[in-house]
Amino acid sequence: MKIISAVDYADLSVRAATFVAAAVRAKPSSLLVLPTGNTPLGLFRELIKGAQNGLDVSQARFAVLDDYAGIAPGDRRSLTAWLLRELLTPLGVGPERLLAFDPLGDPHREGARMDTAIAAAGGLDLAVLGLGPNGHLGMNEPGTPFDQPSCHAVLTPETIRSNSVYWGSEADVPRSGFTLGLGTLATARAFLLLVSGAHKADILARVIAGPADTALPATLIHRHAAAIILADRAARG
Repeated sequence: MKIISAVDYADLSVRAATFVAAAVRAKPSSLLVLPTGNTPLGLFRELIKGAQNGLDVSQARFAVLDDYAGIAPGDRRSLTAWLLRELLTPLGVGPERLLAFDPLGDPHREGARMDTAIAAAGGLDLAVLGLGPNGHLGMNEPGTPFDQPSCHAVLTPETIRSNSVYWGSEADVPRSGFTLGLGTLATARAFLLLVSGAHKADILARVIAGPADTALPATLIHRHAAAIILADRAARG
């Protein structure tokens, strides 16, 4: 595990974009996982700026990290739509280069379908993730086994509270979703964890201190040979 400190959020965003761009240049057809939420928005802006200035993403492929279950097409809470709106559409990435969950898919089969599609695409080259307030990665909540394949997951009350900031109230947050499993994420050839803000300082300190423990899913990084934490000074405490 390697820890890189950024000065602030802007610096973190630039450094993260540099890391992603390097992966794409090294392998133009890279299969990338990128998160939604507020933390990666600066990264997205930098990647779009990079593409406007010569970064070739025409062969890059993307896999959705997670999405809510049971929501209809066009639902404002769609995380896939968020990723498309904030990054992929501006980059010119069409559906043929996107692996995504079907929110209306069979809860018992949708995860396996996604894992099969990732394997058929050659596996994950880079997983960029954010750190949840209870240490979750994607929708892998505390207690998730480290070898968990992609699956249907029930959200904890803490995650529902955290997500309510995006949708208006806790009542508006779906109670479950589909997520790439910890076992799936662990197969990524490179792993980058983005952490920003003083409100993440305590949980980040616990993750860094370790050890790897399923009670804190983000400690998966201690089991990954190519894991990097990129955190700004506020998050480092």
